[in-house]
Amino acid sequence: MALIRNLFWTAIFLAATFAFTVLFEHGPTDFIPNAKKEFETLKAMASTKPLEKKDTSDKVLPPLPR
Repeated sequence: MALIRNLFWTAIFLAATFAFTVLFEHGPTDFIPNAKKEFETLKAMASTKPLEKKDTSDKVLPPLPR
């Protein structure tokens, strides 16, 4: 029973966080269309692979001319 309760509260927390984000970013007018935009942005962020920075410190440089 505790697992169901924890899942319920986690779902409520995520929904409230999403609603707060929509209200904070877009304001209280046109909540439903703005929530759809924010959800599409969230889906795009979750589906893309993070870019890895190339570490240039590992390059072997040629010797300097004399």
